[in-house]
Amino acid sequence: MIVAFLSLLAVLLSFQLFTITTDLTVINRVVITTPLALFETSIPLVTNEENAPLYFDKRTLEDNLSIYYTDTLDKYTKKISLDFYYYHQEDDSYCIDDKCNAVEVDISATIIFNFLYHRVMFYEIKENAHGY
Repeated sequence: MIVAFLSLLAVLLSFQLFTITTDLTVINRVVITTPLALFETSIPLVTNEENAPLYFDKRTLEDNLSIYYTDTLDKYTKKISLDFYYYHQEDDSYCIDDKCNAVEVDISATIIFNFLYHRVMFYEIKENAHGY
């Protein structure tokens, strides 16, 4: 009887471990392959200034990523947390104005049994080297 109970317990733990690793793999793949179009659409291209530097529209970027991660990861995680840290890529200083050309996205997700997934991704607006 004890052997049957231990066997059942081992099967349940193996299934839970399989579920956790599958969810973790899916979440990691979604985060790493985040479409660059979400970032591109948050860069205002029409301005009143001639030769104005490109920057991220903070509100648009945060809305785009929040909607994307919520819709994509909703069935794999209990809770998703996004933190955005904007900085100037020239000197890595914290950006407090509205025209920031680099962002650090801190993604945290809670999986089964409060197992925490955490990844930090950096995105910067760079000038095209070919000048096209």
